[in-house]
Amino acid sequence: MVKNWRKAGAQQPVVKSIGESLERPGADLLFGDTDGLRDTVMLRLSDVAPNPHQPRRHFDETELQGLASSMREVGQLSPVLVTPHPTEPKHFMLVAGERRWRAATMAGMSRIMAHILPMETNTEQIALIENLQRVDLSPVEEAEGIRRLIEAHEYNQEEVGDLLGRSRTEVNTTLTLLKLHPDVQNDCVTSHSDIPKAVLLELARMEFPQQLTLWEKACRDGLTVREAREARLQPEKTKQASSPKAMTPRRFIAGLGKLEQGLEQGVQVLQSDGTKLSKADRQRLEAFRSKLLEYAALLEELGNEN
Repeated sequence: MVKNWRKAGAQQPVVKSIGESLERPGADLLFGDTDGLRDTVMLRLSDVAPNPHQPRRHFDETELQGLASSMREVGQLSPVLVTPHPTEPKHFMLVAGERRWRAATMAGMSRIMAHILPMETNTEQIALIENLQRVDLSPVEEAEGIRRLIEAHEYNQEEVGDLLGRSRTEVNTTLTLLKLHPDVQNDCVTSHSDIPKAVLLELARMEFPQQLTLWEKACRDGLTVREAREARLQPEKTKQASSPKAMTPRRFIAGLGKLEQGLEQGVQVLQSDGTKLSKADRQRLEAFRSKLLEYAALLEELGNEN
């Protein structure tokens, strides 16, 4: 039975963290054991404010309209979670369920069904986990939420994985998205593009200039994982191909023939062309001749040693 919050009975103790509330890590406070929650109450929408630390930064207008239409037809099926507002008496702040709160406003509803958590509840952790366990967060919002869990509660990646029911490898891979250029991250959140997470992970492993170039292509023409990976690996191949091979005695001796042939052909061209050398050209050739004589002397010395 839904009650008015002002007539609700004594508040039952609620655990201070997700870990204390459940027998197994990773279970969801909203959809798992709810024994710690007080009775469902009806609150005025005007008495409920959104959470400023809401992990979700983008709410799709079309999806909200669809949810609002559903709530007008069948009502609100799932309560939101709220906690007493820290500064405004008899007001509340959302912990989880901002989409439902927004849709209820769009649907013209004046009240919303809610569970009230005590002030000391770890609301930020609950809000983060509740959002991260949903499938409609953008990949970047998901990565930001995981980072906030780690920073706020000093979890390691394995502990976060246990909370979310994911492996440490999945958590680590998702955090790679935070290496995306800030502009790309912002576009991912505000536009909720259909570019797959696998493509974003390939972009995140690139330098910023290449990221931005490929991101523009992805938004304009689309980009497959294979195309992104090939583009990421291509600079490495080019770099390896352009890097000079290390000099070895064998390679040096083998190259003397080409050097001699090049010099001979160059001298023949100068002779046949009748080119008159300028003073600067003569000085350059004289310097080159001196170097050759110096190298020849060193080589002769090495030969004598052997």
